[in-house]
Amino acid sequence: MNPAYQKFFQILILSALTFSLSAQTGNYISMKQRTEILENRKKLTQEVDLFYDKTKQTITKYYHASPEFIMNINALGEIKTYYPKSNEVGFKHVPELSSKRNLIYYFINNFTDHLGLADEGFQLISSTYENQHNITVWKAPSFLKNIESVKMVFENGLPVFAEYQAHKKKVIKKIYYTNYKNFTQFRFPQKIIEISYLPTGDSLINRTVFSEISISPTTSNPMFNFKIPDDAKPVEVSENR
Repeated sequence: MNPAYQKFFQILILSALTFSLSAQTGNYISMKQRTEILENRKKLTQEVDLFYDKTKQTITKYYHASPEFIMNINALGEIKTYYPKSNEVGFKHVPELSSKRNLIYYFINNFTDHLGLADEGFQLISSTYENQHNITVWKAPSFLKNIESVKMVFENGLPVFAEYQAHKKKVIKKIYYTNYKNFTQFRFPQKIIEISYLPTGDSLINRTVFSEISISPTTSNPMFNFKIPDDAKPVEVSENR
């Protein structure tokens, strides 16, 4: 190969590698989230555009629902829900729903050893190895009457399974974390399946798929700087709205 062409291709490859790495670094993470809830042979589908600002520790969600709405959550658990069509806004303060208690937060910040259990008051009581898996067991705090313990299974340092147990080791929930994708700053499961076992004997299946995960050093998407209009009318936010 001509030396000039060889040098050109080397620069081209180096530029491509540099772009690939830079495209995976930054404090602004966006993704699409599709959740399917299966219960009594009925399926409810929910599609959300999610924007996580690592600097401000805020999560903004755009719900493709009827009506469409935008939800912003900060680290204090202050939740603002804006309805563009009616120009209405609702306010809530739920510390348990803080952006720093969201599953997205734990994965993006590499707090995957407990996925929030420690923040909820759970205590680590055992850590063992079975083949290539690390298994940890967490004891629930006394104020959680319906949960006795949680078992987490890790593979290559990443959570792949969690099992919630009630009294007498009755399984009430199972969670599977699959289809991990590697990024420069973190590793993220693109599919999460949660099975909740109801007292009636039925089960509730929640399947969430994440796609189009993008990381940027700038707030190129306007949703990162979304501001609720000053003239938005305050309203009560019900659970069914």
